[in-house]
Amino acid sequence: MAALQNIGSTEHIYPVYKIAPLIAYLRTAGMADQLALTGAGMTLDDLRDPYFCISRRQVATVFNNFLRLAPPSTSPLKLGAAFQLTDFGFFGYGLLSSVDVRQAIAFGMAYRELATPIVDVEFDESGDQAAWIIRALPDFALSRAMQRFVEEYQSGILLAVHKNVTGDAFQLCSARFAFDAPASLAPYQGLLNCPVEFAAACTELRFDKAWLERKPIGAHAVTFQLVTDACHELLDRIDNRRGMVGEIYRQLLSQSGQFPSLEAMATRLHVHPRTLRRKIISEGTTYQKIIDEVRFRLASTYLTRTRMNHDAIAERLGLSDASSFRRAFKRWAQLAPTEFKKRA
Repeated sequence: MAALQNIGSTEHIYPVYKIAPLIAYLRTAGMADQLALTGAGMTLDDLRDPYFCISRRQVATVFNNFLRLAPPSTSPLKLGAAFQLTDFGFFGYGLLSSVDVRQAIAFGMAYRELATPIVDVEFDESGDQAAWIIRALPDFALSRAMQRFVEEYQSGILLAVHKNVTGDAFQLCSARFAFDAPASLAPYQGLLNCPVEFAAACTELRFDKAWLERKPIGAHAVTFQLVTDACHELLDRIDNRRGMVGEIYRQLLSQSGQFPSLEAMATRLHVHPRTLRRKIISEGTTYQKIIDEVRFRLASTYLTRTRMNHDAIAERLGLSDASSFRRAFKRWAQLAPTEFKKRA
C-alpha cells in the first residue's frame, strides 16, 4: 500500500472529495465554479469524472483560491461539519459499516489516503479520554491562513464523521485549536457544544472513550469486508498510478540522508539518465524539485516532531552545515525554520 509520507505533492492519486464542497459553496455565493480552479490544471469536466485524480499541490491551489474568494464570514469548521459519509465513496461506507467505532477509526487510519489527506492526524486513547490530534501537512502550512483553514476544516470533517457513524448524540468533551480566537465564536459554540480553547500547542478534539464501543448506525460485518477489499484494491491502484516520480520518492525516503544525482538515481532505477529526465518532466516536475520537496518534508518533521538542532537536521538532509539548511529552508517555505516551528 502507498504510505502518505512517501507520496509527493505532484502525484495525481487523490479523489476530489475535499475540494468539491468548496466549489459548491462558492457557487451558492454567486461565483463561477471555474474561479476556484484557477491555476489548478483541471476543468469542471474533470471533476465530474469519477476516476479523475488530483495531487496535493492541486488541492492546495484550490484551497488558496477559496481563501481568496470566500466571503469573510465563511466558517471552515461549518463547511467540514456538513460532510456526509457518502461524500467519501467506498471509504465512507467502510466507516459506516464497521462493527464498532474503534474499528471505524482503525479503518479510517489504515485507508486515510483514500480521503485526500490535508492534515497529519493522530489518534490517542492513552489517557482518560480519546483524542484526535491534527496538524497541517507541510504543503498546507506555508501560511497562517492556510494552516488555520485546513485544521479547522478537518476538525469539522471529523465531527461530521463521528455524528454520521454514531448519530447526532455524539458529543465532544473539549476542543483546542492551534490558532488565535476568531472575531466570532458562534460557529464553534453552535457546532462543538463543548469547552473550546484557542492558541493551544496543537489542534485537538477530545471525547469520552465510551464512544469507541458504540455500534455504528450502518454496522454490517459482510458489507464491511466487501468495502475493505474494495478500498485495498483502490490503494493498490494508487501505488500503480504513482509512476516514475513516485518511485523516486520511495527511493529517496528509504535512504535517509542520501540524495544522489540524477545520473546515480537513473543507475539505481536501471534507466538511462535522459529517459529518467524525460519521464520526470512528463509527470510535471523536475528532479531538483523532487529533491527539494523531500528535504522540505523531512525538515518539517524534524523541526516539529524532534529536538534535533539545525546542524543535525542539515546532516540528515545531506547539506553542508546549519547555515546551508537555514538558507534552503527559507527558500522552500518562505519562512525561517524557527518561524515555521512556532507555527506548527
